[in-house]
Amino acid sequence: MTSRERLVAAARGGEVDQKPVIGWPVSDPASDAVVVDISQVAGQIDGDRAVLVEVTNPFFRVGSSLKELHRTEPAEAARRLDRAVEHVRAEIAAAMDVGADGILYRLHGASAAHSTPMEYGGHYLERDREILSEIGDARLNVLFLVGDEDLYFDFVSDLPAHVLAWDREATGLSLATVRELRTGALASSDPESEIMLSHSGVRIADRLERP
Repeated sequence: MTSRERLVAAARGGEVDQKPVIGWPVSDPASDAVVVDISQVAGQIDGDRAVLVEVTNPFFRVGSSLKELHRTEPAEAARRLDRAVEHVRAEIAAAMDVGADGILYRLHGASAAHSTPMEYGGHYLERDREILSEIGDARLNVLFLVGDEDLYFDFVSDLPAHVLAWDREATGLSLATVRELRTGALASSDPESEIMLSHSGVRIADRLERP
């Protein structure tokens, strides 16, 4: 089984020959995926590992600058957000055009440190949903939730992606808690996840006794 086949099978509930792993943002030789930005995709396509392009969501690109504008000039805020959405879509389209397997969609904003539930839910949640829904036919999409203990997990738990990933240590969200709201493949530092996520820089082989 190639690394790509292993990850795709795990993401769809199939059988795998060993635990698939993703090393990100720290590169790891045991990772079954290469996570790169759009400028680095072309040199990675012909290998056995899955190639995912890291894409940040519209909130990350414009969120902090729009908080006051949403209150004072909502039409202008909407225009800026629309532009950010189109930039995200264009980046994803470019990734697919050069042969990436899918994206790692880094979702910011769904936490108390960045927005209120009303702000994120009212301005950004459905934009994230639309973008992710449009790329459901990719081979492998990973949704990574950025946040801390105040992550609005109930807001984002049903967003479409083949794999849902999160920082278990930063958020305090256990695998059991996530499974209560999310079906399908999960990626975290918990070895019981369908996919092991080495997000802290600890070598995957040290955790899973892999070569």
